[in-house]
Amino acid sequence: MIGGAPEYEKHHPGINIQWDRRSLREFGEAPIEQYVDRYDLLIVDHPFVGFAAAHGVLLDLAACLSEEEKEGLARDSVGPSWQSYWFGGGLWALPIDAATQVASYRSDLSLKFFAVVPHTFEEVLELGRRVRAAGKFIIVPACPTDAISLFLTLTANLGYPIAEDSEEFVSDVVAYEVLNCLHALVSLAHFKSVDWNPIQVYDFMVSSSDAVYCPYGFGYSNYSRIGNSPRLKFTNAPAAGQRGCTGTMLGGTGVAVSRHSTHQPEATAYAKWLVSAEHQRGTYFRKGGQPASLAAWNDQSVDTAADGFFSGTLQTLQTAYVRPRFDGFVRFFEAAGAEINRCLRGNLPDAELVQWLNERYAAQRISARQIA
Repeated sequence: MIGGAPEYEKHHPGINIQWDRRSLREFGEAPIEQYVDRYDLLIVDHPFVGFAAAHGVLLDLAACLSEEEKEGLARDSVGPSWQSYWFGGGLWALPIDAATQVASYRSDLSLKFFAVVPHTFEEVLELGRRVRAAGKFIIVPACPTDAISLFLTLTANLGYPIAEDSEEFVSDVVAYEVLNCLHALVSLAHFKSVDWNPIQVYDFMVSSSDAVYCPYGFGYSNYSRIGNSPRLKFTNAPAAGQRGCTGTMLGGTGVAVSRHSTHQPEATAYAKWLVSAEHQRGTYFRKGGQPASLAAWNDQSVDTAADGFFSGTLQTLQTAYVRPRFDGFVRFFEAAGAEINRCLRGNLPDAELVQWLNERYAAQRISARQIA
């Protein structure tokens, strides 16, 4: 974003762009209302669209796009990225970055343990046992945010996705099946898995030879780019059920315009430029961005520069799962992540967790209806 700003300023005299950073956790969970009075544009996660629709903090971009522009962006969307920012009849951001949970490994270390990457969850566990016997580990990001993400991914991959209009978070039968999978995975994974997010996991994988394979983590093409040594190889997620890689939880980012901005036309024009296929496959990618444009994902030069990251994970992203986005879901997501992480550490019994999840989810749904 910062690297591409001078290009836009060059062709738009009088426009000055300054981006400020926030942490990964703040991006995923901090209330967006604390930013809308200070910034013209924000990079947001799609679960915030329910709050945006209910509270009017972001500009509805649907009215700022022609039908031709909408159709073009829909066609150029990777997986459900474009649709994920529509809620309550409004479009609250434009997809600028696309990601989902995919698998990764060190190709220079993997040769000793597998010739073909694991395609099923059972194959992942078998690999975990083999590498553990050799003094190595599989690894998976399972800090609170990623713990709830793993839970949602496995429910959807097993064929029980939690729908936007669902009144129950998860049935007991499905919950215990998912938790059995997570307990088995964490028991074989590196002990720091329950502490780390994807960036920490990938940093460890490229700086140490202890971790061979990660089955689920939000993909970051930066770790696979040519020139990095060592670098990670990314591939489609393994199947826990009978649906292949379908159902991993959609991540990514969107660029939104503050409802309080005094420069809405200029901010909207810049946002459109940021998500254009030309910029996404060009400067945006070269400066380290991960596109949301399908044209960029299908661009051979882009894929080659990222050592096959895009072609290797496209199937997973095209079939990704969109979590609920109603007003209040982000608060549930944050709290649920902490409880699931406690459970994976052995500090909360499965039965108590399942009861808490359903009771808290039901309360959040009731609260959302009362606000509406």
